[in-house]
Amino acid sequence: MAGLGWLAPDILAHLDDTSDFYLDQVAQVVMDRWSSGRAGLLGDAAFSSSPMSGQGTGLALVGAYVLAGELAAAEWDPGTGFARYESRMRSYVEANQEIGRLNARSRDVPRPDTEPLPDFAGEWFTELVGRAINGIELPDYAGAPDSAAPAGS
Repeated sequence: MAGLGWLAPDILAHLDDTSDFYLDQVAQVVMDRWSSGRAGLLGDAAFSSSPMSGQGTGLALVGAYVLAGELAAAEWDPGTGFARYESRMRSYVEANQEIGRLNARSRDVPRPDTEPLPDFAGEWFTELVGRAINGIELPDYAGAPDSAAPAGS
């Protein structure tokens, strides 16, 4: 915090004496896979785009729709349904996670050893935003079985 100026030195001088100071971090967990056996993750538990992406609720809603649809389309076979869900969602989720990381980096206090931010005017950024917004095609699961009970149960 050295060199920040403004009121930073005064604030720092009083932190040890305050009884109501709270500090936490904004973090993002990136997982290699979102399921194991019959257990699957959804929303922040799977995608962790972070509050810095602004996409937590949207990803959770899209993910719930796709997960339910892919499980139904796989006739409730978890291995097949989870694999299709992840395959359909992965690129879309990764783009939103990257938006969160870029937003967090853009708020960092610059230091001499900090990497400069990328040029957001580049075509790469337009492509990334496009994938984060429109990066998934939502299938029509109208013909999928509508019961969570496996056939023959």
